[in-house]
Amino acid sequence: MQLVEQYMRLCAGRPNEAIGHPLDISLAEVASLLFCTLRNATLTLKKMQSQGWVVWQPGRGRGNRSVLTCLLAPEDLILSVAKELVQKGEIRAARDMIDEYGVNLPVLGEKFSRWMNSQFGHRVKREKGNKGRVDTLRLFYNRPFAGLDPIHILLRSESHMVKQLFDSLVQFDPVTKRIEPAIAFYWDASEEGKQWTFYLRKGVLFHHGRPLVADDVRFSLLRLMEHSYKHRWLAASIESITVKDDYVLTISLHMPDELFLQALSKEYMAIVPCDYVLEMGEQFAQMPVGTGPFRVVRNDDSMLVLEAFTPYFGGRPFLDRIEIWCVPGMAAEAQADESLLSVMAMDDHRDTSALTWSDVGRLEDCFQYVSLNGAKNGPLSHSEFRSLMVAIICGQALRQELQGTREHAVIWGGSDSFQEKREVPESQELVRIFKESGYQGEVLSLYTYPDSDHIEDAQWIQKTCEEYGIAIEIRYASPEELALPPLLQEADLVVDSANVDERAELSLREFLYAGALSISHHLDPHGKEEIAYWMNRMSCVQTAQDQQACVDSIMHTLAACSTFVPLYSNRVEILAHPRLSGVSLDAYGWMDFRRIFVRE
Repeated sequence: MQLVEQYMRLCAGRPNEAIGHPLDISLAEVASLLFCTLRNATLTLKKMQSQGWVVWQPGRGRGNRSVLTCLLAPEDLILSVAKELVQKGEIRAARDMIDEYGVNLPVLGEKFSRWMNSQFGHRVKREKGNKGRVDTLRLFYNRPFAGLDPIHILLRSESHMVKQLFDSLVQFDPVTKRIEPAIAFYWDASEEGKQWTFYLRKGVLFHHGRPLVADDVRFSLLRLMEHSYKHRWLAASIESITVKDDYVLTISLHMPDELFLQALSKEYMAIVPCDYVLEMGEQFAQMPVGTGPFRVVRNDDSMLVLEAFTPYFGGRPFLDRIEIWCVPGMAAEAQADESLLSVMAMDDHRDTSALTWSDVGRLEDCFQYVSLNGAKNGPLSHSEFRSLMVAIICGQALRQELQGTREHAVIWGGSDSFQEKREVPESQELVRIFKESGYQGEVLSLYTYPDSDHIEDAQWIQKTCEEYGIAIEIRYASPEELALPPLLQEADLVVDSANVDERAELSLREFLYAGALSISHHLDPHGKEEIAYWMNRMSCVQTAQDQQACVDSIMHTLAACSTFVPLYSNRVEILAHPRLSGVSLDAYGWMDFRRIFVRE
């Protein structure tokens, strides 16, 4: 934005002159202020005048000086240009401009944020031709969505978007807790439960126009099994996949698995088009194609734009367009964790003062925790030292001190037995534990994300451990870095979030076996063996009562291992305009875009 910089130089060069006040000045003086030739100074002034920034009256004849009137205060000009950039979709460029000039103009950031807030919510646009009314929901988020490949996603925000773009063979109803048809409209299993045959819907289209066939399903599942260390735990029971024809395939299992259908319903198991994936390579994650209710039309560091997929086999969504603007500063101020929106505002000038806005909120099923690496040589391999750490790192104490949206976490079945506060031993007992574990004051590494809540949690743990003579060094890593097994195996402690939804038993399997999470790398050998026994047992039992008994046994084992400490769950709250319907929050604290519609 060279022209903006030149205007700023003109204003800075005459600091005592009021905006809007005519100033006698020669063209040579203007060229000197702009560090350019007389010819370029003339061209620049003409450009500024055409933009309505200045009035330039060149002097006629010898001795007649020119007159320059600067019409805009510097902050008003920058704000105006930033708004124009935003309207063009260049949000990153607008944000960079505000950040650059906001150093010397502090009011700029506040004005820009206030204006940006007015741009979000539901928008109705009337277009000529076939489109007619276009309903857009415009939201903001704190980071770009660079990776939307189902087999590689990590964050709950990415999982949510994948569920809007893709479908799996079957789907899980969180209300009835039953598996329902999706891409497969019917399935049956052999008597022993080791062979499953799926019958696919005809006419299911990918976003690029090709019909889905059984080869796409086989390709998608094998792709996850072969190329996703993060999520291949989902397919651990699969032995082979056989395509019988375009719409029928059989999946054979190593052994019966009562959670197999739930595993197939996970977003990581979404079906992708084999031709498009092979053609796009790594770019598939940026511009993915699925069969879901929305399709991606733009995805960069400024915004993610989704449009309704009209031929969607599950029924076209009401909303035509979803725009998610990447505005890190605003998102940091307005939301705690991964919540998408604090207030949903309508672009509607009718009087709504008599209407009541809906307060939609819930406690996330997901929870924040710290894991202790009992599998690494060092003091944490000693069970008493880990037990001491569990007593020191108390979730209740952390919640009371840090507060915010942090609330008591309900962990799998509501069992609070391993969340009970443990007493920290007296100093003499501490000395004994330090000696027997071999701890001599060395620094233990704690890894986490550089997000605000993770930073606060990590610093609280560091400060609290220091009070008992245990040194902690905090190391920050990106989500992708923190998902790498070598880093997790090297870390002494990790502060992370557990992805938990209504599929409780499957979420527990993910928590324990996902290669991108720390617990699978931090359990000591005895703990792993005990957990494996109960997880195998849970795969075989058929009643909810027996499954819960297995879950309780796993919780008891985890408590005995002193391997992790639940810290809290976040409470998510949004305000929904009274004419917006279908607004509810799922277990991850997100809204399902396909269910939202507008009442007139």
